[in-house]
Amino acid sequence: MVEVVAAVGGALMTACFVSVGSISYRGRQSRDDLVRNTTAIELLTDKIDNMHDDMKEVFHRLKEVELAVVEIKPRR
Repeated sequence: MVEVVAAVGGALMTACFVSVGSISYRGRQSRDDLVRNTTAIELLTDKIDNMHDDMKEVFHRLKEVELAVVEIKPRR
């Protein structure tokens, strides 16, 4: 009878430790996913900011070209 109680106790302890390990693994994986997503969002934000600055420059140059064309174009 003692062996049965010891076996059941050991099985319960093993199940508890496996559950705790699984919860710990999920928590670690969730943290890693959060860090990965945060890094990706920061990278995208930087790229969007750079693209916005480039677009400002392009439109500024386009405005200068438009003004130069107006000066060159003969008036009727």
